[in-house]
Amino acid sequence: MRALIHFPIIHCPQDLGSFADAVANTRTEIQSKQYYEAVEQFWRMIETTLDSFNLNYQQLKLYQDGLPVCDNVDRIVENVAACGSQNFQLLQKLQAKGATLVGTESVGLLLEERQLMGDLLKAKVEKPASLEKAQALLEQRDNFIATRINETLLEDEMAVLFLGMTHNIEAKLAEDILLIQPLGKPTATQ
Repeated sequence: MRALIHFPIIHCPQDLGSFADAVANTRTEIQSKQYYEAVEQFWRMIETTLDSFNLNYQQLKLYQDGLPVCDNVDRIVENVAACGSQNFQLLQKLQAKGATLVGTESVGLLLEERQLMGDLLKAKVEKPASLEKAQALLEQRDNFIATRINETLLEDEMAVLFLGMTHNIEAKLAEDILLIQPLGKPTATQ
């Protein structure tokens, strides 16, 4: 049997890279304060929840939203963690315990989404065609992520997946993968 612990996540500002400031500018000061507090509490809760599982870290794989399939996954995690991302700092802690980081996403799809996000943030007006394209890209990313997990999570292995709340991969996972959702099912609408 294969098992996947899925955490629908709230992205840290550091996870957004060069878009962090533009996204922050869409919030009021009060909204920003609430967001930062929520992110901090959220990641503490995830870490506590993971600790309660008493996992065998040497046989644990880690899949991460936005982490491309490439030869530099460790360096990417190190760089984003150094910027203060609680998400990527947790990945480092789990790696230090013996977990294996696995590139999760298509580089091409990530670059395409990055371009679209940049265009949307510059335009400051959501256009139906852009929103449809964003949804189509999200669907393609979900297909890639699920396929990646299906192909790399081996028999008798367990993994943790940190994936944004707007993703929907449940139905795309192989039937023999036991899906564990300790925080419940994501409630974001598609």
